[in-house]
Amino acid sequence: MTVDDTVASTDLQNPADALEFLVHVAERDSGSNTNQLPPMHSSVYARSPTRANTAPIDAHRRTIQPTHNNMIDYPPLNKGQLSMEMIRALLYRYEDKYHPYFPLANPAAMDPNNLPTIAAKEPHLLAAILTVASKDEKDWWQVHDDCSTHMQSLVASLVYTGSAAVEAVEAMLILAEWVPRRPHSTPSIGRGEEDQAAWMYVGTAIRLGYLLGIDRTGFRAESEAQTADLNRKRLAWASCYMSDRQISVRIGKAFWSRGPGPMTTLRAEDFPSLRPRLHVNDNFAAIYQANLELTQLFSNAHDVLYATKSRSNQLNFGGEYVKYIDDFRVTLRHWNASWGHFTCSPPLKASLILSYEYLRLYVNAFAYQATLNRLSNKMQEAVENGQTARAPAYPFADVAATPDARFIYDAIDAAKALLSTFCSFVDPQECFRFMPLRYYLYVIYSAVFLYKARSTGVMAGDARGSVKRLVGDTMENLQKSSACPNDVGERYSRLVKLLWRKPPGRAGSIAEPADIARPATAQAGGQGMPGPNGEPNPMDAAPPSINAFSWLDLGAVGDFAVENNNSVSGSMMDNLDRFEDSSVDGFSQFDPSLILSPQQFSWNGLPQSGIIF
Repeated sequence: MTVDDTVASTDLQNPADALEFLVHVAERDSGSNTNQLPPMHSSVYARSPTRANTAPIDAHRRTIQPTHNNMIDYPPLNKGQLSMEMIRALLYRYEDKYHPYFPLANPAAMDPNNLPTIAAKEPHLLAAILTVASKDEKDWWQVHDDCSTHMQSLVASLVYTGSAAVEAVEAMLILAEWVPRRPHSTPSIGRGEEDQAAWMYVGTAIRLGYLLGIDRTGFRAESEAQTADLNRKRLAWASCYMSDRQISVRIGKAFWSRGPGPMTTLRAEDFPSLRPRLHVNDNFAAIYQANLELTQLFSNAHDVLYATKSRSNQLNFGGEYVKYIDDFRVTLRHWNASWGHFTCSPPLKASLILSYEYLRLYVNAFAYQATLNRLSNKMQEAVENGQTARAPAYPFADVAATPDARFIYDAIDAAKALLSTFCSFVDPQECFRFMPLRYYLYVIYSAVFLYKARSTGVMAGDARGSVKRLVGDTMENLQKSSACPNDVGERYSRLVKLLWRKPPGRAGSIAEPADIARPATAQAGGQGMPGPNGEPNPMDAAPPSINAFSWLDLGAVGDFAVENNNSVSGSMMDNLDRFEDSSVDGFSQFDPSLILSPQQFSWNGLPQSGIIF
């Protein structure tokens, strides 16, 4: 008996491997290969000849031959909830508006001529594309609701059966980047609610990826054939890695997926489906490599600096973080030297700049928070020792004299550069509205960080005024990017307005505990009312307010911003449109008695022993 190479090389490590091997043998013996998906660029998925030029989208639509509805297995179409013309328009809309920022979808799925095959063999991907493409225009909202309802049923079936193909992995990741529109009961201000759904989508994609074995594509074999199927799986798993790192860091959860193997460095050549095509000028493969490298840096920075609260505290008070931040800064400069002059369309160039500036902020801001934590710790120790030495009104009033001055200045510069790029080079209606959710959050995080920096005296008076104007422009552009009053941009614009209309406290956010502002009974002289037994009120020793929330915790930021405003509904929300200030450096009036304790907040439900920034 002759044993072929496939049987001899099969490594059976668990029952699942044995079952997969038996299925392979059965399919080989029967000569049946009907369940295998055709490659991305096979004749089954032939693209329309009219797509080979750069003519306007409307011109392409006129050349497409109509397809009978009974040939397309898509329930919303069969129910009459949308027409073939609507589907064609949405496919072109997705390819034009959304796909460039996250080019994961099978290109054949966006060609209307392939609809019968795609609807039958890649139903999850088709449903995800139509759901996302219909979410950002009022004229499409009813269609979006219908597509979203169908998508929910597919996701439920996916989880229930645990059976799918790589197209389902792609669909889940696409939904995580553009979370379907939330119900009309969405809160008036953004607190990171969309991230909860995104995290679930990414988690589902990763588990499906492991079930399908596409995680093995992260390890390059000695002799592997570059097939379309392998390349598609490799792209899907690399996207799982990127999405997992980004969403897990945002919500403070552990990473779920393995990254590329230690000996594997994925390059643009590993993603042939993203290479430039006749009707696409941008090199998606190169842009994907640039984002993959940034994600790896982001993941390393998180693991080294922010992994756990105990680890961060150890670095804060030991000072070892200086070497790590220096190393990351050097690597970031190398990345910028390689990709800073890369030529691509303005929207994609802006997306790379926003990602780079945010990572620069993320790394350098650790030193700012470490300095703030050390000062807060000194104050608490002084209280415990009975000392009454006064703290400076602004802890960073002489920032140039602090050991971490270069890091703090760089963090401020990165936040301002990010907001300047957003306001100057990103069209809010034609570009930013269609960008993935993470770019919205990069903008919000930067605005929150600048608020904390200004509150602690890092900026001079003239800089505070210019930053205030920059934040005002940011809020205006966020509003313009919204398709309705309660859209994601509008809600996060309200959060920034609520935060920035509250000036820092009289003694800054780091004040001597005995001089911290009290509840409503606080007097101008700073003396609080004694307790029932003549003892100082326990609130007198509350920690400083500005250190009560992390600039990366949107839930706590929302609580801090709303605390001194009785309501965020009705006429008060209308008043937020007036970003007026009564002081020369951009501080409006608010109740200075507000004082918040770090113990009042947890990061998205995690206890204080969890991750903190």
